[in-house]
Amino acid sequence: MQAVPETPELTLSSDLTGHLWIQELPTGGWLRFQVTAGGGLEFGTPEGTGVTATAVPPPYRRAALQVRGAIDREAMRTATDDPAAITFVGRATWNDGIAYPWQELPAFLGTDVWTDERAQYLSPDMATSAFDRLGLPTPPAIVKEQPAAHTDIARYTEAEEFPSSAWRDGRAAGVLIRDKTGTRAQAWRPRVTEAGSAHDAQSAESLAEQYATEARLAAVVDRLQNAGEAPSVETVRDRVVADIAREHYPVLYHDGAPVVSMRAFESAVAETVHRYLASES
Repeated sequence: MQAVPETPELTLSSDLTGHLWIQELPTGGWLRFQVTAGGGLEFGTPEGTGVTATAVPPPYRRAALQVRGAIDREAMRTATDDPAAITFVGRATWNDGIAYPWQELPAFLGTDVWTDERAQYLSPDMATSAFDRLGLPTPPAIVKEQPAAHTDIARYTEAEEFPSSAWRDGRAAGVLIRDKTGTRAQAWRPRVTEAGSAHDAQSAESLAEQYATEARLAAVVDRLQNAGEAPSVETVRDRVVADIAREHYPVLYHDGAPVVSMRAFESAVAETVHRYLASES
């Protein structure tokens, strides 16, 4: 699986040329995936590869589940001689200090497509078309095919000059800027830690009690049933943990590391799910 492309912070000296694409970039992390020769899906984070949708770290899980539910793997497998020669990369969106409407913002936004045949990432317009064909959303474009010479890059180095968001009230959290030669950069507004998430010492059990609410469990069960899936303890737990990690990332993680054992947290959530499902049966 191809590595996630390096995306440096934007500076006034960033060497962007030709025609630019500028897209809104929500907070989160980079997720990559491939369709295997056997028709399965293999996911990777920047740090590792070779995992299933439910085995990726919790903040990435909603994005991986969205990908798994959206693409026609058999159609893709038969459309190319070697589906594993293509790596797809996108943004797994989660709350990292700037609030978005998490039920409206897609959990995954496709940005890049690598092909071994070309030995490079496709241009932004070609990548966008590829994700459209897969049925996966891409970040909304602020600028498309605009000459670099006519683009005020400096505005994206000032937080108050950021464009309005397509999803949230207020300005976008970040922007992704790319030209067609592969040069790219990102810029971010300052982030604000979620209120009440000062990383006080809490147990996995107390966090599960606080965030694995009955309303959240009911919503996940409804989502599974509407998709024709049986709401087992395991499937509900996986999705509840994914939702909590996505929406309350600053509570569960600090400097990229979990504040409690995620295994213990998932176990505590599973116990809550078991009690809920038993009460509903």
